[in-house]
Amino acid sequence: MNTGIICEFNPFHSGHKYLIDTVKNGSDDNAVICVMSGNFVQRGEFAVYDKFKRAKTAIENGADMIIELPCVYSTLSAEGFAKYGVEILESTGIIDEIAFGAECDDIKLLYDAAKKIEQNDRVVMEALKSGISYPAARKIALGSDILDTPNNILAVEYIRHSTIPCRAVRRIGKGHDTDDSLYSASAIRKELSLHDICSMKNCERAVMAKLRTMCADDFLEIEDVSEGLENRIIEAVRNATSLDDIYDFIKTKRYTHARIRRIILRAYLSITKNYPKCVPYIRILGFNEKGRSLLTEMKKKATLPVISRYSDIDKLKNEGKKLLDFEYRCTDLYNLGYKNPLPCATEQRSRIIVL
Repeated sequence: MNTGIICEFNPFHSGHKYLIDTVKNGSDDNAVICVMSGNFVQRGEFAVYDKFKRAKTAIENGADMIIELPCVYSTLSAEGFAKYGVEILESTGIIDEIAFGAECDDIKLLYDAAKKIEQNDRVVMEALKSGISYPAARKIALGSDILDTPNNILAVEYIRHSTIPCRAVRRIGKGHDTDDSLYSASAIRKELSLHDICSMKNCERAVMAKLRTMCADDFLEIEDVSEGLENRIIEAVRNATSLDDIYDFIKTKRYTHARIRRIILRAYLSITKNYPKCVPYIRILGFNEKGRSLLTEMKKKATLPVISRYSDIDKLKNEGKKLLDFEYRCTDLYNLGYKNPLPCATEQRSRIIVL
């Protein structure tokens, strides 16, 4: 059984290990292929450790292959993040099921929620007109609190976009955004020193400088900016002296902190709405011995070009080459997030992790 997992591992913790071990169930016949966010994550922040370091840790802890989710997709809302993660997994041609950790492991309940969201899209749109956030509008449409937790939200989105079976594994520990340093990535991040990780805090002035050069029309080119939000952002940027000030000024009942952080990050990286609406390649970040055999099979069955060595780049179509080059340039900006910034072109010099 080949199981696909969409993840961030920001950073890797015991809950991630539990998910992988549960899926593999001690059998050498089971493999785990992960689609992982690159250097930028869905909550609208820099990954605390770079993608190759996180890929290595995941493989050391049971994952057999790590595939990159490009930053133009990893910094989207839950729906976009899930959609493109699933698209990559299914395009490999070797995935039998998709697994995910969730607060609810009743897969029928999650499938029912996904179906109800599809059927009640009009109710969601009507609820949004009252000025509430998208998550709150969906909760009204469902008439349930199942989407009150972040992993359930992603679980339902994976199901909505998947054409292959999905499997839920109950998340263990205290839960998301708690003080559980074994099973909560947010708790671990709070314990990390800015001297040891990559963070937007370390290059705050660079981000602020970019934002101050932008006009309202520039912000309108960013995903999730509409209905006058661009003017609110401009006012925040003109008056704020820190990123936290910007987030707090823009936030309303309708615009969540996570949505605002994604908008600001995408503005800094110059990710506009013109990103490719279909993923143009499958980029391998690392694999083990089992992953090597999976890679051989994938190259025969995949519906997208597979990049496992730099010579594969030459086989990409123009859109794929442009996206990969954009990824390189975003990594150059990511490198400013260290206390001691790194130079440009580190990604081009990085090697695929092989264990």
